[in-house]
Amino acid sequence: MKFHFQNLALLDDMTVDLADLTLICGENNTGKTYATYAVYGLLRSWRQLLRGVLRSEVNTLLQQEGQYQLDLVALFDGKVDAYLQRLGKAYVRVLPRVFATGEDTFAETTCTLTSQMQVDVLARAYEQRIQAGPNGKVLATIRKEAGSPMLDVLVSDADMLKAPVGGLNDFVVEAIGEIVFAPHLPRVHISSAERTGAAIFRKELDMARTRMLKAINEIDSKELLRNPLQILNRLDADYAWPVEDNVDFVRQLEDLDKNTGSLASQHPELLEGFDDLIGGTYRVVKQQLVFQSRGNGKQRFTMQEASSSLRALLDVGFYLRCVAAAGDLFMIDEPELNLHPKNQRAFARLVAQLVNAGVKVFITTHSDYLVKEINTLIMLNQRSDHTRRVQQQHGYRDAELLDPKRVRLYMTGLASKPAKGAGRRAKIRTLKAASIHADRGIEVETFDDTIELMNTIQSEILFGGEL
Repeated sequence: MKFHFQNLALLDDMTVDLADLTLICGENNTGKTYATYAVYGLLRSWRQLLRGVLRSEVNTLLQQEGQYQLDLVALFDGKVDAYLQRLGKAYVRVLPRVFATGEDTFAETTCTLTSQMQVDVLARAYEQRIQAGPNGKVLATIRKEAGSPMLDVLVSDADMLKAPVGGLNDFVVEAIGEIVFAPHLPRVHISSAERTGAAIFRKELDMARTRMLKAINEIDSKELLRNPLQILNRLDADYAWPVEDNVDFVRQLEDLDKNTGSLASQHPELLEGFDDLIGGTYRVVKQQLVFQSRGNGKQRFTMQEASSSLRALLDVGFYLRCVAAAGDLFMIDEPELNLHPKNQRAFARLVAQLVNAGVKVFITTHSDYLVKEINTLIMLNQRSDHTRRVQQQHGYRDAELLDPKRVRLYMTGLASKPAKGAGRRAKIRTLKAASIHADRGIEVETFDDTIELMNTIQSEILFGGEL
């Protein structure tokens, strides 16, 4: 999936083509967070936006009572990108809510979506029953058989046709979304840079309650008595979606602890690798979240007592164990937060294992250690006699090696484009794709320039400038 934004706050022009492993690097305040949040917001909201995009077409098709059939191949074959363009236009109107900012911030923003993926709609099967009431009365059934292009809709309750929200139209769009569009738009989970604070203050951070109390305090008591519903008009969020969703996820960890995700079931070695990284495991003991350390002492720590590195990786651990599934997109902002360089390298190797297990990973980072370790995994993937010896000597596993074709890295920076006037060019703030080589890894200018400058300064100190 390729995301192209223009006039996205700090970024004048930005293209991100999602790979199995996507990284964004750059200096502070150059647009990394805008790029990350914009991609996350669309993947979080596309199902709701699709209702508006498809509503008129579906309404036209659902004109007769009884049995309906929609030919999905005729409707969408070769046309997915056209619908994605409409989805992108609808998404722009949601951006102020994604970022919890004013509408003027994105007044000039455009969003274009394209997908290079070929999806065999015929092969996919689907069945959903719509039920209501204490007895579970079936109101409608939506079914598609594998090998057939037809989505069959059987209505047994005429009221389903009349409901403006939650009616038959919405359920048909939901089915189309799952069959046609979901393969292009992965399920997403994000670990924001605010996750360390969320881990320690998670019980106090009830976003919905905070917004409600704020709205009540801002409304005159007499006005509130006359029209209590006006509270709903004031429940605007004070935090961006990624932050809110991250906090909500961390608040549910005691309940999530009961689950084991499909990825953890199929790849228990991923959990073992993560536990090795943190030196123990997260547990819920008597409804209290603790870290159980390894070793002779096997000490337990609450999140208030645990180190900042353990708090920074808390939601990552629960996502991997309880939620993650192949096909997901896992987004993590600055995974190096509070981690020693040794553990930054270990996290890079864990990311590679995730990618090879079928999870797409999206990272923003300032860590040269993390990127250099990914470089190592790319270079070892040559699997020559020499790299095999190095791999064996340093204990790298095949599951950690990375195919460079599956990796993309973008750097924030300036580029030039033609401007009005003969021969004139203008500077724009953008994302630049880094070169990736099978034998040398990734060229990251933002790190290399700084490291070379530091080496030069230290050489001048040590040798008086004479090299």
